[in-house]
Amino acid sequence: MTTLSVIVVGTGGVAKNFIKTLQKRGSDILAVVSSSAERAKSFGSEYGLPGYASVTEACEAHPSANLALVLNSNHQHAPDTIAALDKGLHVFCEKPMAPTMEECEAMVAAEKRSSGTLQIGFEYIHSTMPRRLRELQQDGFFGDLLSLSCVDSRGHWWSGNPNAPFADQKKLRRELGGGIIFHCGIHQLDMLRAYMGDFQKVRAYRSKQNALPYYPEDVPAHVQVMLETDDGRVASLEVFHSRAPTYYRRQPDYNPRWPDVPGHEFRLSLIGTQGSALADFYGEKLHLFRFNHEIKDTELERTEDFGFHPMNELHHDMTGFLQTYLARIEQGQGPIVPAEDALQTMRLAFATEASIGTGETVPV
Repeated sequence: MTTLSVIVVGTGGVAKNFIKTLQKRGSDILAVVSSSAERAKSFGSEYGLPGYASVTEACEAHPSANLALVLNSNHQHAPDTIAALDKGLHVFCEKPMAPTMEECEAMVAAEKRSSGTLQIGFEYIHSTMPRRLRELQQDGFFGDLLSLSCVDSRGHWWSGNPNAPFADQKKLRRELGGGIIFHCGIHQLDMLRAYMGDFQKVRAYRSKQNALPYYPEDVPAHVQVMLETDDGRVASLEVFHSRAPTYYRRQPDYNPRWPDVPGHEFRLSLIGTQGSALADFYGEKLHLFRFNHEIKDTELERTEDFGFHPMNELHHDMTGFLQTYLARIEQGQGPIVPAEDALQTMRLAFATEASIGTGETVPV
């Protein structure tokens, strides 16, 4: 059994939550890292930990380190992940991998030459309701899966003081937070791939004018995406930032219960040759339908209730996903999903971004 000695890279909300998880597990947290030495020192002092301005510096000061959690801004993922892998550490890196395909490929190459492993934080497909859908698919409930449709409406991302400058709005800056695809839609793209396999081409549609005038021109507040496999099966993804009240507003504080917010919606439909499903994540219900070809109708077979699960476990179980990876490393096993698979999701996301920019169909 491997004992984990961890370096936490990043000082945001995810880092705080993961430190709590590590503390509950009894893992040895060695240090925190931030690109700002002052911020690293201040953040580390909250937990009685030393702070460093680089992964290399932290590894040199703590040679027993064997795991790094890379939880900082997107543009820092690749250099910090590669630095940790080159020191032989295992790495859990928050999604998305990096802002360029070249950096993503470099991260996978670094893992191949390292004694460590790389886990990218695409946790949606491993949470309770998506995992249940995969079980149904593997058991043949849907027959041959022909089409998928996903709708995600979660309010906008101007999540701080409304009078703060745009430079502070990380989630709207592609290099820092990713915009509508790299921050939100990329989880759904990963899910669609998990159910249907790789896609051959993608076409994104958006209005020329943003409904939210404070959004940058290259980040649509509403986008519709069509995807097609090489054998003609199709999927769609629609992401709204411009329909519902935002759950993510921090000033003033706004924390309602998701199912109670009108317009705040996350639904996934799966259509096969034998049956179909509607997964209502925020409504906490999974509706399963069978095709009755004798009477030429579709029948509701049953509804499965997921309301007994904590909300994050339904689709966004970051903590559970991390816990599973940590347990696998302790047991000498590899990542939950190979980094090469995450690379394919990134390839699809870059193709989607390219289609948003050009308005044309883009090969994946």
